[in-house]
Amino acid sequence: MNRISLIVLMVFLAGCSIAKCQTNFYEHVSSLWFSGKKGEVLQIAEQRLGKNPNDIAGLLLKIEYQSEMLQFGGITNDMTKVLEVSKKYSGTNFSKAFPLLKDDFEILNDAITNYPPEEYAADLKKTNTVGKTMSFSPMIKALQKDGYFATLPDTATNMDSKKSTNTSK
Repeated sequence: MNRISLIVLMVFLAGCSIAKCQTNFYEHVSSLWFSGKKGEVLQIAEQRLGKNPNDIAGLLLKIEYQSEMLQFGGITNDMTKVLEVSKKYSGTNFSKAFPLLKDDFEILNDAITNYPPEEYAADLKKTNTVGKTMSFSPMIKALQKDGYFATLPDTATNMDSKKSTNTSK
């Protein structure tokens, strides 16, 4: 095999590997979450947000982690940001799930506002539970169905320069 053919083959295989990881994003993060590897989910969120601070999936995963670990400090700002960024995204499946996201955020905001401080210590012991599904998994799944993860995170989620119009179901 000549050198050029080998390079083309390596690039192709690397591209297939990246594409598979991106198209199985929901399965990957939900599996990590369910198995109790919530810190790894936060790392994925931070990596995505490091490449694009307006990444919807990164923001959702960060909020998921913050609410699970009772880290309420910046969560309302993150909720506001994801709602603003989500309005610019036109994926069909995510657009259908968006009202649910708004409702979930309203409920979460009320819970944070009315959270009894005397229950914090007991509730903190319940965090990082194995076998628990993600609250925002329908939104991540909708993004995946829309093809949001089909390209690399820094290009797929640049909401200022590109909108998805994928209507796959």
